[in-house]
Amino acid sequence: MQERGKKIEVFSQCSRARGRGWIRVALALSFLIGSHLRVSAQSPWKLVWSDEFDGQLGAPPDAAKWKLQAGNGAAIAGNDEAEVYCAVPSDAAPCKPNQPNTYLDGKGHLVVVAIKTGQTVTVGANKTLAPVYTSARLNSIENFQYGRLEASMRIPAAGKGIWPAFWALGLQNDKLHWPASGEIDVMEQWNPMPGTETTNALTIHGAVHGPKAPGSSEGYIDLTGDYTFNSPPSNGLHQYAVDWSPGEVDFYVDGYLYERQSVGTLTGHEIWEQDRGPFLLLVNLAMGGGFFGYPDATTGPTPTMVLDYVRVYQRDQTALPKDWGNYDAGGPAIAGSSTFSKGIYTVAGGGAGITGHFDQFQFAYRGLGGDGEVTAHVVDQTSKVPQAKAGVMLRDGRGAASIFAMAFLSPDGSVHFRYRQTKGDVPSDVPYKGPATWVKVGRVGDVFTGYASVDGKAWTAIGNTRLSMPHDTMAGLIATSRDNKAPNVVRFDYVDVTRTDSGFDGVAASLPGVVQAENFDTGGSGYSFSTEYGEAGPEIKQIVPAAGSDDRAGGYSLVGLKANRYINYSIYVEKEGDYTLTARVASAGPGGSLHFNVDQKPLSKPLAVSDTGGASRWTEMKAGSAHLTAGHHTIALVTDAANASGALAAIDFFKVQPQ
Repeated sequence: MQERGKKIEVFSQCSRARGRGWIRVALALSFLIGSHLRVSAQSPWKLVWSDEFDGQLGAPPDAAKWKLQAGNGAAIAGNDEAEVYCAVPSDAAPCKPNQPNTYLDGKGHLVVVAIKTGQTVTVGANKTLAPVYTSARLNSIENFQYGRLEASMRIPAAGKGIWPAFWALGLQNDKLHWPASGEIDVMEQWNPMPGTETTNALTIHGAVHGPKAPGSSEGYIDLTGDYTFNSPPSNGLHQYAVDWSPGEVDFYVDGYLYERQSVGTLTGHEIWEQDRGPFLLLVNLAMGGGFFGYPDATTGPTPTMVLDYVRVYQRDQTALPKDWGNYDAGGPAIAGSSTFSKGIYTVAGGGAGITGHFDQFQFAYRGLGGDGEVTAHVVDQTSKVPQAKAGVMLRDGRGAASIFAMAFLSPDGSVHFRYRQTKGDVPSDVPYKGPATWVKVGRVGDVFTGYASVDGKAWTAIGNTRLSMPHDTMAGLIATSRDNKAPNVVRFDYVDVTRTDSGFDGVAASLPGVVQAENFDTGGSGYSFSTEYGEAGPEIKQIVPAAGSDDRAGGYSLVGLKANRYINYSIYVEKEGDYTLTARVASAGPGGSLHFNVDQKPLSKPLAVSDTGGASRWTEMKAGSAHLTAGHHTIALVTDAANASGALAAIDFFKVQPQ
């Protein structure tokens, strides 16, 4: 939801012509608090703030969590918007106290509705005569920096001038204004599509915004990714989220990653200010904007948005063992959690279950590459609902409709092998007639088999199936309650996942694109990196701006690398072709040399890293060219020679681009 203010003309000059297609570039995040911890996309999530919108029918949003802005949208948000935002209640015309624009529905939802008035307004560069709607804009009372920002919501049916949004905006003050304060648009939809008269009911957008130069207000960067549904998202609730960390923002719809923006695609001109300070959350329903269009006679009288919840999660490095993560697939009504202590994994999950087209459960997982298995003993589970589940799973992604194979126990004592062969299909189920407290799922090629045991020694195969899964999958523990009032708290022990080279966070890096150096494969010592690094792997250090610099390109880098070592990265090449490799490095003095292998074969000649002017002075250096075939591969970063101090240059990322 671009906070353009009065910069419309500058925007149109600085970013692009709206009707010529979208530019997809990425900027950089930096984090100003030093750290040597591996704060990764696979670190566990902990819920730190939420609004579940419980309350009586007709009640306003919780004043302890939200502030309603009031006034003309064009004055509050810019963009030549045509709506008037109303407080609750409000009798300031055209707002009406008996027609609130936002309220609780008494069923755990917040309703935001734009209401057409009899007024019109002339707006925009083309002096468009647009109908005036009253509407609502909510700002969170609390503010946040980094984490998972997530909302479950049903957006209005597409119509001209309708602009729903869930987003985050950097705090502003007398000296700091947008765009220098930064912005993340988790979800927005505008219609008609800019530069056309076409209404697109299926596509939503995620974006980040920042200035073209540090602290500048003269122009800004608009980086937009698009996600297209198979059916209109106005038909039901969908989960919109970003994972926001230093150096990267990842955009998700219903658990599917559709856009990744990171430090590696800087052009040398954009500066990302998202890391200056905390952000507020915003929910609003605008009606019209100068860059895309306005309501007309075809637009409905009451476009309506419904929110099931808004949640903020933060990383908890101590909750689970290294290289384990967790998440709530499908956005259960009760947020789940996963912890590990004294040999026991405790996984608490809500949700409707894993029976239909979409799943709802808590998943604690780590990556598994290729063949392998996940095994666990179910100590106990708290739910008494027969359809609740506790078990193990191999899954091809976070998405609520993903392909999977699982073996589980239910509170009624039944044991099952269940699998989904095609995304969005209803799963197939194979029951097991004997008792069990241990479960296992294994993979050999495309064959997945579920097992049960009473003692963890003698195993019985429940059933098997062929699944088309990628090389890199997620393997872990699931808990679901089939109950919207209480989670199913499950305790597991003797948990084991086969150690392999596995994609970071269970997902291979997609190329062409950028691979962050700290996001190496998660198999561990001897699998993903040289054993000399130990189980913790190569040292990761926070990137901070060089002294006197306001360049906020940051994130994390590998430091203290020794000669004759390797670090593996799972990749997926989308299209066969000739590619150029570039590495972003920093070194005070000569930085040693390195090269890359693909599938254990040399991909490039050694790159001698020159003096970049300091350990905080970063530069990009060409690291060679190569022909890559489509499909899954493993790239190894191989260190050849150290400098006089015995170490190599710090490495931020490497990127692989078509020649």
